[in-house]
Amino acid sequence: MNYIITGNTYNSKFINELAQRSDIIAMSGEELERSDIEFSPTDKVYIPSETSLSIVMDRMQDKDYIDGINKLKNKYFCREVLRPIYPDFYFAKATLAEIPSLVFGDKKVVIKPLKGFFGTGVRVADQDTDLNKLAYEMNQEVEASGKFFPESILTKDEYIIEEYLSGDEYAVDMFFDEHGKPAIMNIYFHPEPEIADYFHLMYYTNKGIFESYLDTFMSFFGKLNEIMNLKSFPIHAEFKLQDGVMVPIELNPMRYGGFGLADLTYHSYDFQPITAFFDDQAADWTAIWESRQMFNYAWVLGYNGKDIKVDVDKPNHEKFKALLAENNDILDYVELDYKANPVFSLAYLRNDNLKLLKELLKTEFNEFFE
Repeated sequence: MNYIITGNTYNSKFINELAQRSDIIAMSGEELERSDIEFSPTDKVYIPSETSLSIVMDRMQDKDYIDGINKLKNKYFCREVLRPIYPDFYFAKATLAEIPSLVFGDKKVVIKPLKGFFGTGVRVADQDTDLNKLAYEMNQEVEASGKFFPESILTKDEYIIEEYLSGDEYAVDMFFDEHGKPAIMNIYFHPEPEIADYFHLMYYTNKGIFESYLDTFMSFFGKLNEIMNLKSFPIHAEFKLQDGVMVPIELNPMRYGGFGLADLTYHSYDFQPITAFFDDQAADWTAIWESRQMFNYAWVLGYNGKDIKVDVDKPNHEKFKALLAENNDILDYVELDYKANPVFSLAYLRNDNLKLLKELLKTEFNEFFE
């Protein structure tokens, strides 16, 4: 049987539609907890939101599959797995109490929770950083988010320290099929916004990105599975292109891109990546891009403005949609509960002028609240 176990953050607008198939059961993590369902080694499970990961793992009978999840989800274990591919990559781990006494020498590093979500508690540091202040700020942020995420999703006391990766950021949705072969579901470029508070503002894709990096990512995931031997296993992966080498930032198991990012695949290419995983179907990227080569496809988050108060201010969706429509076709627009999320909407765009699409990276979201 195929299962979709939803979580507490935004999942996807397609869950109910997918559950119409007789071989797909969709339920929330809370419903799973109240049931007696256990997942056999032949079941396939997909989680659109990471908040249901620990609940699903508790019901899995396949110990090797659980081991694979743990090795990827724990950032330190993941770096250990990747050591044969990136033997010179620096990483270590520390408790929160140990962070103020760390010595980096001339290294620039990233410090982040051993298990994390949505960039919570991530900081960059070097020999000039006030580590006492940094540790305090990280702890405050992680504690605030801890009420939404369990320890299995967001660790509060264990951190990984790893070398800082410069360069452009990319993300990949993929799965290992029933034979362990990688199947790419999408490749995204993640440009930096002008205002750092809106870090996840945009991901986009186009034919040029696929022509440049599809073979690179197929090679990486092939090497990864020579080590891990994963089967029927979805992953959302994030990379930095540093000095011409794609280096993974993190590998998130059992899901694709969160907060509806994976739905960009459906809106762009007219195929459903979740059922592709269930049906063990790879994508024909040559055929897909043949009729779309002039377009860019983007997922855009409508952030709660950094200076707004959600108990007083509310978003103006029509004003934001007007901005989006100036230079783009809106393929879909999803309004979110802005009081329960750090964002008020998701937008899926088609665009034939990349320069104009990137104008959205200048957006100040305070302007869309009143």
